[in-house]
Amino acid sequence: MQVDRKKFTAEGYNILSNVVPPGQLEPLRHSIEHMVNQRKEISAQQRTPHEPQGGSWQASAQPRLQFDADCNAVSATAIEFLLHENTLGVSKQLIKAEHVVPHQFGCLCSGSYDAGPMRWHRDIGPGEPAPLRGMISNMEHHGPSYLQWNIALYDDSVLWIVPGSHRQINTDQVNRQLSEDPSVPLPGSIPVELKAGDGVVYTHLLLHWGSNYSKKMRRTLHPGYRPFGFAAIPNVHWRHWEPGFYHYLPNAVRQQFETWDQIFFAEFDLVAEILHAIIASNRNQFLTAFEKLHPSPHGCMVSVVMLSKLAVKLYKFKHSKDNPSSLWGNGRDLVYLAGHFNDQQIEILWQRFNELDQKLKSPSTENYPGFQRTSDYNAIDMPLNFEIDDFVASWENFH
Repeated sequence: MQVDRKKFTAEGYNILSNVVPPGQLEPLRHSIEHMVNQRKEISAQQRTPHEPQGGSWQASAQPRLQFDADCNAVSATAIEFLLHENTLGVSKQLIKAEHVVPHQFGCLCSGSYDAGPMRWHRDIGPGEPAPLRGMISNMEHHGPSYLQWNIALYDDSVLWIVPGSHRQINTDQVNRQLSEDPSVPLPGSIPVELKAGDGVVYTHLLLHWGSNYSKKMRRTLHPGYRPFGFAAIPNVHWRHWEPGFYHYLPNAVRQQFETWDQIFFAEFDLVAEILHAIIASNRNQFLTAFEKLHPSPHGCMVSVVMLSKLAVKLYKFKHSKDNPSSLWGNGRDLVYLAGHFNDQQIEILWQRFNELDQKLKSPSTENYPGFQRTSDYNAIDMPLNFEIDDFVASWENFH
């Protein structure tokens, strides 16, 4: 399956016909329905007194499956499809890297009631994992570093997008409309009309909208892919899946996931090496290790900002009783990364990033339209006049 890289660069998406080959549509529907029925039963059993009879599944406007948790021997074909030439293969055409790996895999489903439209958004938080201009610059220099998909198993026109919005911050007109009503069509927006088996691959930086969550049958696969051996730290560099489902998979697929698991851990080890160099105030060691993770001469500070966000998460992990999965990815990976450091090292690490963190903040908490929450971090702009050498020099402010 061929993609249009020029269109993707300019507009942020490609719509592709027959992503699911016709002969695989019914088997995939069967796999998904098996998971849905299983999840509904578990949800009903786990309901609290304040939830409806069907529990959280029935209460949700858009219930979702997460394949690594919901699959079994009957439904493992849904995971196998993540490795298909029309999914992983297409993602490899769009992302230029040594490896392209699933970040998450699930399915968007119809609810049990008509919830209507949701809110326009990009799939990022304010300043997370870096300000929007920094992530846009990353994409301009290096190409996409994260792809997400909607692959319809039944006709689906819920998703709307604003073509080209991944390359620009919101205009004043867009911000005004989002402030007035974030749940109506935006100027220049279009519906993504998918027939059963069709898919759209798009960047998470694109403004998009769930136009109508209803009871109409919806089973839309929603995987995401990220690179390793890329030119920079990807804009999405965590994962939501964790092992525990391999025994349902054919040997070749199982081996592929085992390899990917080790690739993730190798990157965590490299991140730990970089952070230890920062703790030790070893400039040369830091630059040498950092270049392995970010070999490009462009956008170095964007990757440093992403490392600063990881330092925040490590600090919170050491100082709170929150579930690790609420702080970063699947939780298991944060526990692994945190195991590279003792409490004193985490304190020093946070001090090393403190000046950069302050420069990333806004004077007050702001609500940025089109982002997923409010924040005291600047959602849009990278710090001015603060580059790698300035970051290294800032370490000496803390001993």
